[in-house]
Amino acid sequence: MSTAKAFTDTQIKPIRFSDNLPAPLSSFIYDGKFEISRSVSQSEFDALVGRAKDELAASAKKPYADQRYTPLAVSAARSFAWLGAKDSGFYTYKNGTAISFIAQPASEKSTAFVLDNVRARDDGEVPTAPGVCLPGAFVESEQPDRARAVGVTFRLKDHPDVLIFFHDLKVLKDQPKLTSRQKNEFVWTSEFGVGKAVKLHGVFPWQTVKLDGREGVGSFGTITRNDDSTDYGYLVTVQGDLNASTDTPDLLLYVERNAAASQGKTPVTADELEKIGEEVAASIKRR
Repeated sequence: MSTAKAFTDTQIKPIRFSDNLPAPLSSFIYDGKFEISRSVSQSEFDALVGRAKDELAASAKKPYADQRYTPLAVSAARSFAWLGAKDSGFYTYKNGTAISFIAQPASEKSTAFVLDNVRARDDGEVPTAPGVCLPGAFVESEQPDRARAVGVTFRLKDHPDVLIFFHDLKVLKDQPKLTSRQKNEFVWTSEFGVGKAVKLHGVFPWQTVKLDGREGVGSFGTITRNDDSTDYGYLVTVQGDLNASTDTPDLLLYVERNAAASQGKTPVTADELEKIGEEVAASIKRR
């Protein structure tokens, strides 16, 4: 989840595990960017909102209209929302969970809707209502979203060297239309920056793999890190469909071994990592 510092100051890699190690690749975007933390006390949150209100009041004296903010009416307790020329957002505190939200471009309607429909979510809780799950939060909604890039990084308790990243990306008209194969190649060569070289396994490294019952492309490779150490990665990508009658996003699953993070335990082998990747891929489904 997000660190407490992410709410009060600039935080490099603000999404982290409970032991403060970064959770790489994670992103909490649903009609705007979220920060979600259980590490902010109620008194710290109240002080944060107090400062935000002071800054909003001071913006009225700014010389340009795009520098000024106005408060939005809210009904939720311990909540504060604002509207500016370029962005809008809110702070809210629910059941020990601090949540911030910023929408760009500004949208009073979207900001108010998300605030009215977001709530804290317990670990492992699967809501029965339609909506979008985020770590520690749930936004109940049946309406189409403007943007969604929800990516969550998991770490296995028994194998701390194994990271599992799953990404749900809403297909938008203006984003590149990459096939599953093209996206797979792009991730290995450019997007994640996993090391200085990746050697894919097999004479024909591109395999057909399904996520959520949809056909995609899977591959497995040996990663050479920048320090010349070696690790392994398993990647599945599925192309979304903008014109489908139901929401059909781009999907990505990445399972990686990082032996340097094994915490004294024996790192998994290449075969073990590939098996973990295949089992996770088979388990993914929309609820």
